[in-house]
Amino acid sequence: MGTFDQPHYLLLGLLLPVLGWFTYSWKGRGGRLSFPLGLWGGLKFHPSIPAMRFAIVLSTISLWSSLALMVVALAGPTITLQEKIYLSAGADILIVLDESPSMAARDFPPENRFNAAKGVIKRFVGGRENDQIGLITFGRDAALRVPLTLDYHYLLDRLEKLQIMDLGDGTALGLGLSLAALHLSASKAAQKVVIVLTDGVNNAGEIQPSTATELLRSMGIPLYLIGIGTNATVPLELTNPRTGTSYSGTLEGGFQEDFLKSLAVPPLGTYFSAGSAGSLESIFLAIDSRESASKRVKVQVDNKPIYADFLAAAVGCLLLFILMRKLLLKEIL
Repeated sequence: MGTFDQPHYLLLGLLLPVLGWFTYSWKGRGGRLSFPLGLWGGLKFHPSIPAMRFAIVLSTISLWSSLALMVVALAGPTITLQEKIYLSAGADILIVLDESPSMAARDFPPENRFNAAKGVIKRFVGGRENDQIGLITFGRDAALRVPLTLDYHYLLDRLEKLQIMDLGDGTALGLGLSLAALHLSASKAAQKVVIVLTDGVNNAGEIQPSTATELLRSMGIPLYLIGIGTNATVPLELTNPRTGTSYSGTLEGGFQEDFLKSLAVPPLGTYFSAGSAGSLESIFLAIDSRESASKRVKVQVDNKPIYADFLAAAVGCLLLFILMRKLLLKEIL
């Protein structure tokens, strides 16, 4: 934001039009020869060389620009910069996303479960401030895609590049949950959260989901389980990223809501059912409001004077005026 330390000096700018009138329009001004240089018939004299006419116009603009810039410099232009400084740490949030083949079911037309989940995660991340967010995905295996970070741009870039079946054709929900517990065990944050998006079909991995959720409860970490999908027969289309083979068909019963409800044990466990794009959005808004940690913020204000820049520009314009008049137009000043 731009301000002026001494704005009353801007009133001097009102004198510039007056000076311009006295310089170019006042008939009583001195230093003017009254005999005509025009042709018979009243035609006025104009420089015939385009370069000379250009030099006259440019030098005149330079002179008046120099005066205007000097007036602005006298007013003390200043740029005010505001910076948020967080005095308290935010929450540590790990998002665990299912990328198994069943997430290709198109319960959220025109999107499938996986892309609908990615879209709502993007909006959730965009609404957070000073919270470290990490991303874990699981198929037959589980992997930490993005460690806890404040670099939301990097997180969203990695999220955008995820594909179904990157980690195989199974669903190791227990591995994904246990990996989240492992990485949050080293966190120093006062508030830790795990958010899981899955259709609940667990069929791979050495660790049972119930064991992993019990581990999270023992650590005092809230768990939000979002069941994404429906039990209806829905079309399914996917491409294996490793082989490039495409599949299409229908999926029936690829959603285990009762199983997910059994994992979300109160008071730390909460289950949400997302059967449509609107309900999925509402769920994340609810989680966002629940997990908004109280933040102590200080706004630091820095004022950066920039009058020197205007003064330098004024001197530059004045030098241009002098050089054009003396070197090109050969005026005697």
